[in-house]
Amino acid sequence: MERTVIFTPHAPWSPGGSSQALAYNGLLHVSGQLPIDPATGQMLPRPLNPSFGGGDEAVDAQTRQCLRNLNAICQAAGAELSDAIKLTIYTPLLIQSAPVIDRVFREFFTVAPPARSLIGVNVLQGNALVQVDAIVPLA
Repeated sequence: MERTVIFTPHAPWSPGGSSQALAYNGLLHVSGQLPIDPATGQMLPRPLNPSFGGGDEAVDAQTRQCLRNLNAICQAAGAELSDAIKLTIYTPLLIQSAPVIDRVFREFFTVAPPARSLIGVNVLQGNALVQVDAIVPLA
């Protein structure tokens, strides 16, 4: 089977040099998306204190930006993020961020939400507060 690289200018380029996503065997494997605005290349909003984050508003905004980036990549592959079967969320502020992330996810996934893992990490690239990757079936 052949792997197909997916790229869209409507999501940030992976700073680590990986593909935004790969389509393989009927599934889209989307690389972890940071809360970077593809129009500016800047993380939104910039955390006020990289060690302790920028509060609930920053976690909310960063989670939404990650999901927008994921959706743009899904759409470039002819899929929709709302059809995702698995998402993995990483955050350095697991206890504080979980309720905010949960609230945003309930807004984005109102019907048949995907399987999900929420993982606490020491630090994310650029001192981000959230990073999300996804597995999405292709039509």
